[in-house]
Amino acid sequence: MAKRAKTPFIGITPPYDVLLRGSQEMPIGLYHLHMATARQLCRLHHKMGSFTYVREMLHILCEHKYVQFDATPVKSLKATRSPYFYTLDKLGFEYLEAAGLDVYKPFRSSKEVDKAYIFAKHTLELNDIIISAALLNSLLMFRVTVADGRQGRSPIVVEHDRGSEEQKYFRRRIRAYLHMVRNEGYKQLFGVNGITIAFTTSASVERLKQIREWTGKELEETCETQYQHLFYFTFLNLPKKPDDPPLDPYRVWINTTWLPLYENRAVSLLGV
Repeated sequence: MAKRAKTPFIGITPPYDVLLRGSQEMPIGLYHLHMATARQLCRLHHKMGSFTYVREMLHILCEHKYVQFDATPVKSLKATRSPYFYTLDKLGFEYLEAAGLDVYKPFRSSKEVDKAYIFAKHTLELNDIIISAALLNSLLMFRVTVADGRQGRSPIVVEHDRGSEEQKYFRRRIRAYLHMVRNEGYKQLFGVNGITIAFTTSASVERLKQIREWTGKELEETCETQYQHLFYFTFLNLPKKPDDPPLDPYRVWINTTWLPLYENRAVSLLGV
């Protein structure tokens, strides 16, 4: 069978640029996600029927050192590596820096691949959540109406848990958030007057119960239960295999799937 002739690569044209830094309509690309699978980038910028096209573009970017690929180990009798994920390479960073984006100066290609299993899996799962928010056109922000009728923005800070963190370290994270809230650090970070802290977990419903209990204990022991209304929690059944259905943005952000800290009646996060 004759092989299809490859389209000559003439540099970063708009279709490649979209994968690297997003577009005006969807301003998220590989630069923002740090690492992503071909399916994730396809979902952001194309219909899923274009998956092969997106994967071929990523392979071309890899050949020309704009992007590099890696895979995480998997426990399977049939395979020892997961599907590829992609991250920026040297020329990709140089291109984005020339385009005016902030770039981490001490970049080394070797540091961008061979990420630890837990770090890579956590980042890819978190990106599924970010993509679901971006597709809802909220970018993790929602508008709220204040007392005088004016409209403002209140950011949702998302923390994703995979069940690997012990109580000691999880509660240390809660203490850090309490310190930020107590000192109104969100005003400097986000330029807003309030935040919502949303914890997702892909481990299990039991883990969801556990991290809620740990958060409650930390607030109680530090006598800061007045901040309980800021914390929300949900379990997400994230896609584990390439053919698994992606996260439904409406189920995550609009449906009543989030539990407040001390209540067992689920609410909509964008309605709180």
